[in-house]
Amino acid sequence: METLSTDRLEAERIAAIRNANVRDPEEFRPGSYGCHEALHAASMLTDMVESHLLKHPAILLNDDLCRHTHAIHAAQFDLYQAIGEKHLSDQAVVPTDTL
Repeated sequence: METLSTDRLEAERIAAIRNANVRDPEEFRPGSYGCHEALHAASMLTDMVESHLLKHPAILLNDDLCRHTHAIHAAQFDLYQAIGEKHLSDQAVVPTDTL
């Protein structure tokens, strides 16, 4: 897999936003249910990499695959932490129906 330049990554991100047909970006801001969905998905994927790949004999028996899998797990965990930090920040949206 190629590493994308910053400019190309940004162009692809903008195109993906357009293709996703996001009607109201507020529904995905930190503190929103949409942001919580992303946090939950990152948590599930982190757990899946650990339980289905890091413990799989085919991975454990190959030092190269094991290193790659550990790197993926660490990156996935970092993503989970980054989403959680933003989601739970002081600037997060507070639903008005809970006040």
